[in-house]
Amino acid sequence: MDNGKISVRYARALFHQAVNEQCAAEVYACLTRLSANYAKAIEQFNEILSNPMISDEEKLKLLHTAIGEPIHPCVARFLEFLIAKNRENKVLLIALKYQEMYRKANNILRADVTTAMAVDDTTLEQIRAFVEQNYHCAVDMYAKVDPSLIGGFTLDIEHERMDASVAGQLNKLKKELNL
Repeated sequence: MDNGKISVRYARALFHQAVNEQCAAEVYACLTRLSANYAKAIEQFNEILSNPMISDEEKLKLLHTAIGEPIHPCVARFLEFLIAKNRENKVLLIALKYQEMYRKANNILRADVTTAMAVDDTTLEQIRAFVEQNYHCAVDMYAKVDPSLIGGFTLDIEHERMDASVAGQLNKLKKELNL
């Protein structure tokens, strides 16, 4: 069975369990922290979680550390279940799929804003308000800095990109001039 089908099935099972236990938001928060921390060291996580020489207890400790506190009991049970079924190396894909299901069920869009330099919280809130007003939904917004933009920002909303960066404008001009 391929990774996509596995992650969807496990994520769907977790989502239904979390809805039944009325803890979907708490599980979402845990899995969002897990995926953010996992992404920072993806190669090391994959290596450890795939290594049969590492004990199940150590793998569970690693996943708990990656989530941070608090860990909802529903998530703790689910991680134990994944390890028992030897699916711990699929945890990132499952977490991402769960997040997608949760956002869809709760009319939440993911928005990634990338700026050339760090911006203050007021500016981020203005961008959030813009997205909420124009898309008529709640927004999970993530900010990052990329100096290669030179100035301005890019805003990725689900599968759309708004490019208001200096680098983007220069690239557009370069294409128009066939350089």
